[in-house]
Order: sequence, then structure tokens, then C-alpha cells
Amino acid sequence: MTLATIGTSSTGSTIDGNGTFSPASPATPAELVRRATAMVPALRARTAEVDTLARLPETTIRELDEARIFDLMVPRTHGGLQTSVRTYMEVVTEIGRGDGSAAWACALINICNWMVAALYPQHVTDEIFAAGGKIRTSGVLSPRVAKVRREQGGYLIEEGLWGFNSGVYHAQWDLLGIPLVDETGVAADQGLALIPTEQVTLLHDWDTIGLRGSGSTSVSVKNVFVPDERIAALSAAIEGQYASAHLGGEALYRTAFVPFLAIILVFPAMGIARAALELFLQKLPGRPIQYTWYEKQAEAAVTHLQVGEASAKIDAAQLVIARCVDELDASAARGEYMDVETRARIRRDTGYAGKLIWEAVDILATASGGSLAGSRNPFNRIWRDARIANLHGIVCPTTNLELFGRILCGQVPNTPLV
Repeated sequence: MTLATIGTSSTGSTIDGNGTFSPASPATPAELVRRATAMVPALRARTAEVDTLARLPETTIRELDEARIFDLMVPRTHGGLQTSVRTYMEVVTEIGRGDGSAAWACALINICNWMVAALYPQHVTDEIFAAGGKIRTSGVLSPRVAKVRREQGGYLIEEGLWGFNSGVYHAQWDLLGIPLVDETGVAADQGLALIPTEQVTLLHDWDTIGLRGSGSTSVSVKNVFVPDERIAALSAAIEGQYASAHLGGEALYRTAFVPFLAIILVFPAMGIARAALELFLQKLPGRPIQYTWYEKQAEAAVTHLQVGEASAKIDAAQLVIARCVDELDASAARGEYMDVETRARIRRDTGYAGKLIWEAVDILATASGGSLAGSRNPFNRIWRDARIANLHGIVCPTTNLELFGRILCGQVPNTPLV
């Protein structure tokens, strides 16, 4: 199905030429994936506009809203879809086949919506999700600068600077990491401050070679007071001590914090890799191998080896991530919070899957020859998106391999983010 299709889907939802969906069909997992798949052609057609804007066009945001892609992690009690992590993965991966930037924004906005639902008390989330309209949240865990003072009833952020605030251009709320200091200024914990984006200054400094449409600009805050009710302690979240007691019976909001935050960053990359393989095979017929007797690259044994290895790496990454996702869903459904070793292993798997994905895309890029150098070559963009997606600190393979290796060797973790 493409966005050029005008008519009714097999589930009864109406799809027009702009990819707009009517609410006629229930948003089942299969239907949500179909909606994401239907958006792929339009997302691909807008890549030049995305790169010029360095954020997603409002047309794309509207279509994602209409398809309810930003509602995946919002509780049903607030009109959301409250899907499984598996559905989250499958939907974002499909969006990534169309545009890695759109998938990145979808992955980050959805996980931040989940954090709002899980980490804050009911009266806070009631106010946010019941405010009317579509709620989208962005966030950054680690500040570059954060000068904070404890005051009665909350914290005053006197000055703060955060980088890589993906999706903030389209968000009404921002989750910004701050030190939780006592009255003497000594930091006792790290926290997440939930702040309306109207109180956040966007610095418009996102100018990158890849994932440009993620709109991951730096942001600053000056003299903003955040009440205690809108502060979540990271130490509690890491151990699964969530403030959303009213959602305690809902499995999704018992999902292990750090592995969940880590693994969603690979969802867009899986879509990017799928797009890379599709595009390579699409362009393959009739392409020669320069300075050889091969008039058709598709007939060369080296091409068979390259495609075989790249496809194996993509499939292996998919299998590794799917296993982790299913473990997250199953553990939450049982009401069991994952032990440290399992959480660290999922971080390991996240990093290793990201490594496999990048290697696969790079193999196909190398096999594409000199045409890859063209700035308007679609594969050039995919290659750059795949590279940038693999550079996020919590996806870094060496960091994650070392973390899990330390635990296997009987050492303590070298980070609290497990």
C-alpha cells in the first residue's frame, strides 16, 4: 500500500492521497504498522525539505498525529494507545524505512511520553494528558550546564544548557536532567524536571550531516522554578520505583527504565538499515562494476557476498533486539523488575545490534561505488543517518560491551545507568 492509494484499507480505515487515516478502524498493532508503512513514500519524498529545515515539516507531524504514532506510550486512561514495546519497535522501524529522522523523533517523543506517564504522580499526568490536543514530550537526561538551587516546594533552575534535545520543536513539554541539590547546594541525586517548552529557549544549533530532521537542537533555561511534583529522581526510576501508583496494574508502566530508554534508540536504525538494503537492490539491475568485465553488478560473486553479509547483519540485529523487546514486555507483564545483569545485557545487545546495523549499511554503501559521493544520492543520506544514529552515548558498543563484561567478571558497574 502506498500513499497514492485512495480508498479503504482491509481493516476499514480510510486512507487518502496524503496518508490521512480516519478513526474508522481500531488502532490494533497490525493496523498501526500498516499506517506506518503507508507513510513511507511520503516520508521519502520530503527528505530534501527535512534536511533544509533541520526538523520535521509540520505536514509530517500532522500525519504522524493523525496516524496516532505519537500516542503509542500514552495511557489508555488518557486516550492513548498504550501499546506493547514490540509494537513500538515495529511501528518506529517502519517509519525509519521512510526517514530515519522522523523515526528518531517518534522514538524519542514516545519514550518521553512514557516517562511522563510512569515517573510522575497521577495529579500531574492528569493535568498534562488531559490538557486537550496531542501531547508530545521531548527530553535530555544529562545537562551540559545546570546551576540549581533548592527552594521551598521545588527547585529553581538558575541556569541550564542541554544538547541533543530531539523532537523539542514539536513538543509541549520537556524532560530536562538536573542535579537534585540540598539546601547547602550539595547534589544528592539526579532528577528529571518536567518543564513546559514555552519556558525553554531553543538555540537552533542543530546543523549535522545526518538525522538532520530529528531537530535535536540545544536548549537553555534561565530562572525557571520547577515544583517538587514535576521532579522525578533518577535513582528511583533506575530501580523501578515509579511514582505512577495509579498505573501499577498496567504492565507497560512497569517496564525496566534504563534498558527501555536504551533499546528504543535502535528502532530507527533498524528501519534505516532496511531502507538501505531495499535501495541497494532496487538500484542493482543494470549497474556495472567499473574497470572489470562485469556489465551487471548483480552477476558478480563479490556482490552476492556483500549482500549476503549485509542482510545477515541486519537480520541478526533484528533478532537480537526483538528478543530484548519481548523480554521487556514479558518481565513487565509478570510484574518482575529485571535484575541488574539482565538490564546490562540488554544494553550490551543494544550496542552490539547498533554495530551490526552500521556495518551492514557501510558494506552496502561501499558496494555502491563512487556514486555514493553525490550529495543528492539517496543512499548517501541513508549512510549518514545510519552513522549518526550509532553515535549516541547509550548505544555506543564499546561502552555497553564493557559494562556487561565488568558484571560477568564480578566487578561493579561503572555507571548508574543500568
